Amino acid sequence: MTTRTFPTAYEDTGGDGPPVVLIHGVGLSQAMWAAQKAALSPRYRVVTLDMLGHGGSPAPAADAGLDDYADQVAGLLDHLAIDKAILIGFSMGALVARAFALRNPDRLLGMVLLNGVFDRSDDVRATILGRVDEVRLAGPAANADAAIERWFSPRFRAENPAYIADLRDHMAGNDHHGYLTSYGLFASQDNFGADRLDQISVPTVVATGEFDVGSTPAMTRALAARIRGAKAVVIPDARHMMPVEMPEETNALLLGCLDTMTHAATAAGEA
Repeated sequence: MTTRTFPTAYEDTGGDGPPVVLIHGVGLSQAMWAAQKAALSPRYRVVTLDMLGHGGSPAPAADAGLDDYADQVAGLLDHLAIDKAILIGFSMGALVARAFALRNPDRLLGMVLLNGVFDRSDDVRATILGRVDEVRLAGPAANADAAIERWFSPRFRAENPAYIADLRDHMAGNDHHGYLTSYGLFASQDNFGADRLDQISVPTVVATGEFDVGSTPAMTRALAARIRGAKAVVIPDARHMMPVEMPEETNALLLGCLDTMTHAATAAGEA
């Protein structure tokens, strides 16, 4: 389906099932969800979007915060006349989903946080902020190669050179201001709403890959422990970009989560 703009760039696919909104990570776009759209759309209404400053969506304000990204999602739901949805957020998208959950609790049926960040150490946060400075000076391409090495296994990179080349070009082509603003939030807001996470009451699953060095299993378990009833899942052998590199395992996790959340919402009369 052709990407639409309203001004947020989005795609709305699938059938009449419960709505599911997928939010990509920093530097990426809704294109990362191709495998998930194919797997989920036969049973769910799948909505993907480009975050502020990414793809076909407008750039964020210079002083934008995570709440502005959450408001973008809420505005898209309004545009599509969707009252409540399940959110699936990846990496920075998981931060946006957390912000949405705290800002719009009555519009959420459930939430899956994939490869998110939480409570970085001071040393790790300083390293990430150093990467933001590199982007400020040299643009979005400054650390794309290093990111790709962290995100994918050597085998995947070797077997998929065209995909890696396209991804590198995409990252380098991001709007400098939009990318810098988004990356700055991703680098600094890992503890966003930490003191309010226990207010989230919808079914929540927090998942990452066994070998995700930036969104570690320890982070996943710590974040899940802050959200009432949340479940932590670690996918064996997976790295950061597991929705792309390990789609079958990721899709199996998501379908199981969505089925459980949909049944819970139906029982509560919310779906």
